[in-house]
Amino acid sequence: MAIVLKDEIPHTANIFIDDLPIKGPVTQYLDKNGNPETLFENPGIRKFIWEHATAVHRVMHRIHCAGATFAANKAQICLPDVLIVGQ
Repeated sequence: MAIVLKDEIPHTANIFIDDLPIKGPVTQYLDKNGNPETLFENPGIRKFIWEHATAVHRVMHRIHCAGATFAANKAQICLPDVLIVGQ
């Protein structure tokens, strides 16, 4: 995985034993009124959500192209926060 995801480590993804946390954006891009920014092309989608979904897709695509798989019963995708024990 370190070779497959070398362009994503450490800014987007980081491998920890058999886990692959994918980092979300560092901000919600709040506007002057404190509301999250939305995409110009689709104001129903918040910018920080779109960025995270794009990063998740990119990482999953790289893993798929490498011939690896995910355990669907263990995958937790797009969570608001996670606790990674031991890191």
